[in-house]
Amino acid sequence: MKKDADGTILIPQPSDDPDDPLNWSDARKNITLSIWAFACFSSQISAMTNLQGSFLQAPVYHKTPVQVNYNISLTLAGLIIGPMLVVPLGRRFGLCCCLLWSTVGVLATAIWSALMTGEKDYGAFLASRFVAGVFAGCPLILGSAMVVQVFFRHHRGRCLHILHIPYLLGVITAPIFGGYIISTQSWTVQFWWTAGMNGLLILLILCFLEDSESSVAAKESLLHRRLRTYTGRAVATPASWRDCTRMVRNEFRIGFSPLGMLAGFFLLVDFGFSTMTLVMVNLFLADPVDEGGYGFTSTEIASFTFCLWIGVCIAELYGHFVSDRLPLWLSRRQSGIWRPEFRLHCLWAPASLVPVGVGLFGASLEYHLHWAVLALASMLTFIGSMSIVPHTTAYLTDCFPDLVAEMSAIMGLYRLIFGLTTTFFITPWAAAVGVGWVFGTAAFISLAALGIVGILVSWGELFRRQLGDFTETAPETELFVAGADGDGQSQQVQREFLVSNTP
Repeated sequence: MKKDADGTILIPQPSDDPDDPLNWSDARKNITLSIWAFACFSSQISAMTNLQGSFLQAPVYHKTPVQVNYNISLTLAGLIIGPMLVVPLGRRFGLCCCLLWSTVGVLATAIWSALMTGEKDYGAFLASRFVAGVFAGCPLILGSAMVVQVFFRHHRGRCLHILHIPYLLGVITAPIFGGYIISTQSWTVQFWWTAGMNGLLILLILCFLEDSESSVAAKESLLHRRLRTYTGRAVATPASWRDCTRMVRNEFRIGFSPLGMLAGFFLLVDFGFSTMTLVMVNLFLADPVDEGGYGFTSTEIASFTFCLWIGVCIAELYGHFVSDRLPLWLSRRQSGIWRPEFRLHCLWAPASLVPVGVGLFGASLEYHLHWAVLALASMLTFIGSMSIVPHTTAYLTDCFPDLVAEMSAIMGLYRLIFGLTTTFFITPWAAAVGVGWVFGTAAFISLAALGIVGILVSWGELFRRQLGDFTETAPETELFVAGADGDGQSQQVQREFLVSNTP
């Protein structure tokens, strides 16, 4: 069996074909991953760029800022629906083909939104943001599938982190850039500048990105390869429309399996409450001081959100040094045996930060503490929420190795559905019991969600064994990694359940 320089058995085993994505050079793999990461960032900053524009748009459409802010909920709805649709399309037309045309869609909707400046354009503006969300949800889902095709299993945790962090970074960068823009420019500039960024991304895709499942021979001309790839004719075994229907069905089968529901509910709670704080902090900062707010201007709000950038840096460092190293270290302590549940131990630290941050956030608003305390609370919450998503995804990737895109799509629903509904219930809830009780309750629920991690660590293998109905056969393979036998040699492959999905 083939091994890497450290003696770790390579899973999956690469072929002898130099064009096999698993055999690509490190430079080629890194360029591919970088473009996908940039696409994740660009899609999210384009989708969420109007987080601070509602106050300026309200007079234009003769609506309240809360009504204009519904565009964020519609964008989130698009981010849920889009991934579910793109999974079968990616299997039929290719990952890179779908990435290119989804980026074109994001660019087109940015222009559409920027042109909606008339008083009767409110409905069309909301529609443009929904469509933008549909297109913007594609890169992360398709990129996760690319990681499985290009990288070995013991590298996937770090690679998934590299994809998810720019994706989430786009969410916090959008209000920062938007706040600075609307303080001196028209709100439409928020959309025009993202159009330029997506234009750059399109050029990068066309010039440097090749599909990791392409059947186009390397000896063909570059122009011919690009033409076939981006017209959806380069996939080695394109899925039939019947297969596409089955893929959509598999998304819900994963979501309603015991393993999917536990992991999904964990993401729903922790990421959902984190999203709630992110959405609501702008409103509390903008409210006048005599109404319990902080009286910040749009520029001051943009500057405030730099605390989240600190959180991004900490989350990225944590993921880089922990996401693969800790599971491999635990594997070596268990005689070199690999189990997917080892990845779950990466969740304890970040998942513990979410209830602390959410509780402190509520206390800051209830007692009107200094804005620096609110910034600390936001940072802690964001560190936790940004870290739990890639680590949970890495675990589920090991559980559903052949259904990664489907798994990512349904987990996106769990992750975003709570944020989608936040704007509709948070205001009356806070009015009824006060912001202290709202976020205090959220903190206790987040703390209780840690129990889900314990359940998966203890009984995850049992739940994985119940996933056998996804496959015609469910082979059990347990991986021995380097260092298990004292002389650096990997031992033979033994038995550990890992679902191999060929529905």
